[in-house]
Amino acid sequence: MNEVTNNVNNPRRRVIILGVSVIIIFATIIIFSDYGLLNRFKLEYKKITLKKEIEAKIKTSDSLKNQIELLKNDPATIERIAREKYGMKRKNEEVYYLPKENK
Repeated sequence: MNEVTNNVNNPRRRVIILGVSVIIIFATIIIFSDYGLLNRFKLEYKKITLKKEIEAKIKTSDSLKNQIELLKNDPATIERIAREKYGMKRKNEEVYYLPKENK
């Protein structure tokens, strides 16, 4: 029992315990605070995810802009859409409907 009391009362032992306690407290603050590493990793992951979403949206936007330009300037595209979607045809033209194959 005397040894346990001597170890706790030993000044060097107290400094070591105090130092370890301070290090643990600072490590906890650095990792788990609002500006800590854990939050930083979450934000970096969210940033990467948002960048990928932005790139996908930009590709979609470019594709839609390209389609708009084709519809404004290309009569063949307009004719194709009129035939496919609306079943339109030219005068004296016969239209044959083929059944779709199920795969």
